[in-house]
Order: sequence, then structure tokens, then C-alpha cells
Amino acid sequence: MTASTTVLPTATQATTQVLAQAAESSTASTFQFLYFGLHGRGELIRTLLTYGGAKYDELALDWPGMKKDTPFGVLPVLYETTSDGTVLELAESQAIEHYLARKFNLMGANSWENHLVDRYYTSMETLSNNFIKVMFAPLEKRQTEAEIFYRDHLPRWIAAHEHHLTKNGTNGHYVGDQFSLADLKTAMMIERIQFLVPKGMEEQVAALFSAEATPGLWKVKETVNAHPHIAEWKKSERHTQIDAGTKGFFKF
Repeated sequence: MTASTTVLPTATQATTQVLAQAAESSTASTFQFLYFGLHGRGELIRTLLTYGGAKYDELALDWPGMKKDTPFGVLPVLYETTSDGTVLELAESQAIEHYLARKFNLMGANSWENHLVDRYYTSMETLSNNFIKVMFAPLEKRQTEAEIFYRDHLPRWIAAHEHHLTKNGTNGHYVGDQFSLADLKTAMMIERIQFLVPKGMEEQVAALFSAEATPGLWKVKETVNAHPHIAEWKKSERHTQIDAGTKGFFKF
């Protein structure tokens, strides 16, 4: 991943059929990612691109000047240039995540496995939305919001997901023995909770996840982080910069 220019790519204007054919037949797509210098809604997209071994640049962000030229006036936006030169403009974080997951074979091998991946992913999205209340809480109310999250939301989520992961053999995956979007989303969610810790709650958060307390979830996190592409990304200077940007933005 390298830095790029501030000029937004121009999406190819063509019929849905033409664009779909370009996307599905592309063997060497490159990507340009437009997002802030923090994790947030860009975290899983960066992880998916990394997992898939995709070549991608991060576009230098001039948000006031670029906002009007994005599909919905919000970030993230991802641009894919296919092997035949077609430029596809992808918008909305969950839609981008599912698009990349299908491209990198992370949605299961059949319709039932696709459903399983989707339902675990959706459950994690619900938890993420609850944690966002902690992230955006005013500093004087953050600990109160965190207590609600740790007490009312997280235990139910942990119990349900440990149950499903145990049924699948506690093998580091949600569905069968293959990587899926659900695996990557869970690993990201655990790390987000462990990374953004309100002051004075470090010991409480440290006890939430472990090989002993949450063996299924811990195994998923370990398995995802052991993937060579992801392990390299986590050690990169850019990842360290994004860590710092995230803590600075949310004042953790």
C-alpha cells in the first residue's frame, strides 16, 4: 500500500451488465481507497484488501473538496480498476465489505454457508453499533456508556458466539475450516474493544477475552492474525499511524 494523489478516479459509465462482466472477469484488479487516517469504518475494508493480497493505494484525503464527488457524501469509498481498465466505484462500508468478501471467496461455498457467514457478520455489526456509543460518548460520560456495553451487550454476544464456535470445533473459524468474512469481522471487533479502553477500565477489559475465558473467540483472533498477509500488515508503519490516528480522534 502506497500514498496516492488527491484526484478521484472517474468511474466508468456503462450498463450494469458490462460493469458486472468487467468485475467478474478481472484477474488483476487494483484498488484506490478513500477514507480518513483512522480505523473506524475503514478497518475491515483494509483488512479484506490485505487478506486478498490486493494492490491498493490510499488516496490523499481532501474531504471538503471531494465530498460532493462521492456517491453519498460519506466515506469510505473504494475504486477498483479491473484488468481491462474499467473503473468501478464502490460505496457504503458494509456493501464494500461484502463485495470484497465475495471477490476473495470469504462468503462460504454455498447458499447455506453464505447465510451462516452473513448472520454471524450481522450479529457483530449489531455489537459494533453498540460499541460506537462508547467511542463517541463525551469523556465525562464514556465510563458510564462503557459499563452499559460491558454489562448489557457484550456478555450475551460472547455467550452466543462461543456456543456457535464450539459447535464448529473451536478451530478458529465460524464456518467449516475456511476463512470467512465473519472470522475477519470478529477478530477486528475483539481488537477494537481491547484497543479503545476508557481510562481506569484497563483491568476489566483485559479480562474480557482470553484463551481460558473465551476459547472460541480467542482462537478466531489468533487464526486471523496468523495469516501471513495480515500479520505483515499489523506490523507495518501505516498500521501504526492509523492506530495513533484512531486513538487521537476518539481521545482514548
